[in-house]
Amino acid sequence: MANLDLQIENGIATITFNLVKEKVNKLSFKVLNELDKTLNEIKEINSIEALVIDSSKENIFIAGADIKEIEAFKTEEEVYSQIIKGDKIFEKLENLPFPTIAYINGACMGGGLELALACDYRVATTNVKTKLAFPEIKLGFFPGLGGTQRAPKVIGLINSLDMILTGKNLDAKKALRVGLVDEIFDNGQKKFKLLAFIQKAIDKKIKRKKLGFINNLLQSNWLTKEIVYYKTLKTIEKKVNRDFNAPYMALEVIKQTFDKEYEEGIEIEARAFSKLASTKESKYMIELFFMFEKFNKAFTKTDKPISNVTVIGNGVMGKGIIWLFTKFLNEVRVKVRKLEQVSSIIKSVAKLYDSSLRRRSMTKNQVEFKLNKISYTDKYNGMQNIELALEAIIEDEKAKKDTFSELEKVLDKDSIIATNTSSISIEKLSSELVNKKNFVGVHFFNPVNMMPLVEIIPASKTSKKTINRVTELLVSCGKTPIVVGDCAGFIVNRILLPYLNEAAFILEEGSHVKKIDKVLKEFGMPMGPFTLADTVGIDIGYKVSKILNDAYGDRMPIAPIVKRVYEDLKLLGVKSGKGFYIHKGKLKKVNYEVSEPFNMNRQFSDEQIIQRCIYIMINEASRCLEEGVVEDAQVINFALIAGAGFPPYKGGILNYANDVGLENVLNNLNNLKARYGKRFEPSDLLKKLVKEKKDFKTGEELWKL
Repeated sequence: MANLDLQIENGIATITFNLVKEKVNKLSFKVLNELDKTLNEIKEINSIEALVIDSSKENIFIAGADIKEIEAFKTEEEVYSQIIKGDKIFEKLENLPFPTIAYINGACMGGGLELALACDYRVATTNVKTKLAFPEIKLGFFPGLGGTQRAPKVIGLINSLDMILTGKNLDAKKALRVGLVDEIFDNGQKKFKLLAFIQKAIDKKIKRKKLGFINNLLQSNWLTKEIVYYKTLKTIEKKVNRDFNAPYMALEVIKQTFDKEYEEGIEIEARAFSKLASTKESKYMIELFFMFEKFNKAFTKTDKPISNVTVIGNGVMGKGIIWLFTKFLNEVRVKVRKLEQVSSIIKSVAKLYDSSLRRRSMTKNQVEFKLNKISYTDKYNGMQNIELALEAIIEDEKAKKDTFSELEKVLDKDSIIATNTSSISIEKLSSELVNKKNFVGVHFFNPVNMMPLVEIIPASKTSKKTINRVTELLVSCGKTPIVVGDCAGFIVNRILLPYLNEAAFILEEGSHVKKIDKVLKEFGMPMGPFTLADTVGIDIGYKVSKILNDAYGDRMPIAPIVKRVYEDLKLLGVKSGKGFYIHKGKLKKVNYEVSEPFNMNRQFSDEQIIQRCIYIMINEASRCLEEGVVEDAQVINFALIAGAGFPPYKGGILNYANDVGLENVLNNLNNLKARYGKRFEPSDLLKKLVKEKKDFKTGEELWKL
């Protein structure tokens, strides 16, 4: 077979996956057909005592199904007919009359894990690249080749729900702990350890890991199972919008099939999977997956990647950036105003490692090792070998320029100076630098430890080499960078701030903080605009709003209520305990002091709130395309999903605009402009697209004229 190699030696058959001209093994329909033929061949050989499924790809067992094939499906029936074929092949593997063993060295994802579960046993290596997961939920569906049926039988109901509904990775040790694999050892021990395991399997001497007492008790009768399903549903509802069907349907499938016979359960799974995989939501999630892949590969590897940096600024963003660099780089030098700040910085950075300690993905010793990479100075010294200096101080043009001037005095001529400004023009900031080719904007999002996106903003003199080196650095640190044009607010803040500001205008007109937050959270945003403003910091939001108002004038006015909150009431949000809400620990209640002078008690429908807040974003996004800040609508979609939390299953802001109809958007903007003025003035591009009966997918030539 082209992609599978069958070898038989001393009664042991080995099928080795090695996809031709591919870096990873994927379960395409062609490969599944080859597996089917190979299994038919094996069934006819009476001398076989055991079968091993292996991979010759480095650090990869099977990375999952071929997502492009799933993306290409148009109808539910198309998906179903192929899924049922795959199910029959896995059943054939499962029903072989001798022991079957999956040898997992590297990534075992999605369909790859489902194939492994169709084997009698699984052996995993302690290779750090060995990860087992069902990531399908992140693509808008769930395991569709028997995963919802076999996983609960192997690892129990609770562990299965956890894996399938979250997409989380398990390393070899965790997989052994929950019973997903039967043995682990170092890949270097494969020759004799695997042979010994195979013999034990033939001799029926493999002891299955039993479920823990609590897990077994919870799935042993209908009442405790119902409690598990109810609590799981409540957990999903806290985290996932009801519009995104995948986790809700996955839970329902497991609930319906847990006590059913395999044949009935697999049919229910196949039908539900087929329904999800053919939806627009799934297509958008797959599109997002490929965008992540594209941006994470958008650089050329250099001979000497950046490995030591300095960070100037240790506010919330600065500490997050320090944490990131300690996690991935060799040396992090921190410039502080006073050495007395050092203790507080270390505590804050250490706190960001707490989640790693809780998950046991790192030990205390490993965290200490990371923190020991940090050195400190209150002067601009000890920076001769620094390859990149990143400034993350206050949003003040003069203060930033003064910092760059000091850095240029001490850094090597090849060192890069980067600014984490969230809104100030990179061209302006570079104006007084001597070495302009090595200067670039690198805009992280808060919180740094959670947000994947980073905007890279070159000035006119920034070299391609600088952009490439910074991109390589960010990808090596687990971030996904996009390159955008220089303008006030760049992409995310330029589009997001009008949304936040519009929510404030609606509040002034008599709506309610809780109502606006609830409507927009139910729309799919990760949190309401007032919760977001309090979380990020009202001071930061106000300063960015001011910069955008200076740049774009009447089109981006600052809502009077925002000025009142910051200038008159001096509220900062979560960090001061008061903003649009009063915060006490994790509890919050509305701060009515904010809206008191504007209390007109006017009612707005959910639709009115969504149209005003979301359509103003669509309009600004279209201006970014019109002005050439980015060339591709997909970059904007990706940026708003990864940087602002726009619901990914809606495909991003411009796909959402296409779906609601650009004529509808334009008509609403014109009506809002008549009532509220210039901030709703439709962009020329939007008008052109409607006139030409195009949208943001089909009208590319209209913004590339």
